[in-house]
Amino acid sequence: MSYTGVLELTATEKGPKTIISDCFYEGALKITRPVYLEEDSPSIYMIDVGGGYVDGDTYRTTVDVEDGAKLAITTQSSTKIYKTPKTPVVQQMTVNLQKGSVLEFLPDPVIAYEQARFSQETVIHMEADACLFYSDIMTPGWSPDGSYFRYDWIRSKLKVYQNGKLVVFDHLMLEPDDEMGGLMQMDGYTHVGMFMIVHPHVDEDFIDRLYETLADINADARFGVSALPVSGVILRILACNTGTIERLITQAHTFARRKLLNKEYVAWRKY
Repeated sequence: MSYTGVLELTATEKGPKTIISDCFYEGALKITRPVYLEEDSPSIYMIDVGGGYVDGDTYRTTVDVEDGAKLAITTQSSTKIYKTPKTPVVQQMTVNLQKGSVLEFLPDPVIAYEQARFSQETVIHMEADACLFYSDIMTPGWSPDGSYFRYDWIRSKLKVYQNGKLVVFDHLMLEPDDEMGGLMQMDGYTHVGMFMIVHPHVDEDFIDRLYETLADINADARFGVSALPVSGVILRILACNTGTIERLITQAHTFARRKLLNKEYVAWRKY
């Protein structure tokens, strides 16, 4: 299969810090040089050099985080999905987290414009003592008449395997119709976000305290937290703008870093 963009990278623990030991990219996907916002772990910024995804684009990303390595990945800017009259845009990602590794994957939002169709498939294989922070934000793009939900559909599938066993299967399908903004669907909101934490020290007390921390934020949004079948939790958010979702995810990320990694929050400045 021919891809519009391909990215493959490996993070390896070397002495007191993690390095990018192997990296390959071609087509419309590139990355910046690693930035050490923390002494022991690099931050990577993924770049779509085409400025946005268009009809028939396909992207494949593979990330390997080896034993004990720590890696943070974000994007340089939001992922823009434009009109796809013939073939949907497909984005595939495979992640392998080995023993004691840590991956923080927090990309900027996906913005789906008028008549966009977008399919995202993420598969994560991890050891039981590995740590994963993973976020996803889906937003409707601007339209000339100011209306929302002009995209055709968005589909996002996330599978997490722990020691070879499927432990999380999350499927988000947004296909606008007359009832899209109604009760039991978007409930009057327009933007969707999620933040998932998988870590061996996530327990009922951690989840309760995470919820209390988020409940103290005065935000025009609806959110809920749910325990995963393994040691983990997922936060889901409905809001009317991207900033509100990012604010809640940032708070959850900050809380999780302090409690689980014994680290303070690091701002990934991009602008």
